[in-house]
Amino acid sequence: MNDDRHGGGPFNEWDLREPREQSDLPSEPYDRWVSPDGVCMAEFHRRGEGFLLRFPDQADIALDPNGQGDGFRGTGWPIPGCPSRVVRNLLTNAVLPVLGNHAGGLFLHGSAVSIHDGTGRSVGAAAFLGLSRGGKTTLAGALAKQGHPFLTEDVIDLRRRDGTYWLQPKTSKLRLFADSARHLLGTGPELSDNDEKQDVEGGSTLPFASEPVPLKRIYVLGTDHAAPLEIASFPPPAALVALLPHAFILDVEDKPRLRAHFSRMADLIDSVECHALDYPRDYAELPRVTEAILASFRAD
Repeated sequence: MNDDRHGGGPFNEWDLREPREQSDLPSEPYDRWVSPDGVCMAEFHRRGEGFLLRFPDQADIALDPNGQGDGFRGTGWPIPGCPSRVVRNLLTNAVLPVLGNHAGGLFLHGSAVSIHDGTGRSVGAAAFLGLSRGGKTTLAGALAKQGHPFLTEDVIDLRRRDGTYWLQPKTSKLRLFADSARHLLGTGPELSDNDEKQDVEGGSTLPFASEPVPLKRIYVLGTDHAAPLEIASFPPPAALVALLPHAFILDVEDKPRLRAHFSRMADLIDSVECHALDYPRDYAELPRVTEAILASFRAD
């Protein structure tokens, strides 16, 4: 079976407008993305036949149908003083995955690495799904530093071909908070901002995998950051429940699209092993955690 699923080209047009303040909207949001500490990260509003995605204190992005199937015309308004890289990250790491799933693709919120054997050959990809600030990118960086190149640090983009899910490489940068960057790379003047993630370019210390890799294992990170290290296999029904919070959904009220998305997720967990991963979020524990991940990955 050849089934190359993806969100191919959800934008025919993209227009970045002049900055403007975020005024009150006439509608109530039909959905929100809320961080573990209760901060609203995004609101979803209807806009005629389209949508408006509000990212508080960052930008508003309108999605209007372009008359070509599932395609949209995107218009963005950053708030005054919002750096262009923030809008670019919102587009790449939030809006495009949302539209990709809406168009029948399979996009998840997570990081991933290409696991290499002792000869430097890739034996498959490991994906890490979790909530914001849950440790996904730090895990990817720690494994990359050990010689397992990272593929992506925020968006898992999967394409199925002949029954295999190929994980697509994204940008060759890791976005890390300063403490994680210092742990992985050492102190540098460009890592002085402790409150925002900063782009760290891949290279000899943190290698990047530039070609798609077959996905072999999914690890869902637990939310208890003090939990002891444990890796446990999910049975399929529990795996589906565990993966759903890490999907990008545009319209939670569109039942036919939701059913189709659930079906794609069910196909995924029928083909790829899914594990729960709990561990203490302590840099000193990272070597033990990555060793356990590698042992789990290589187990039959």
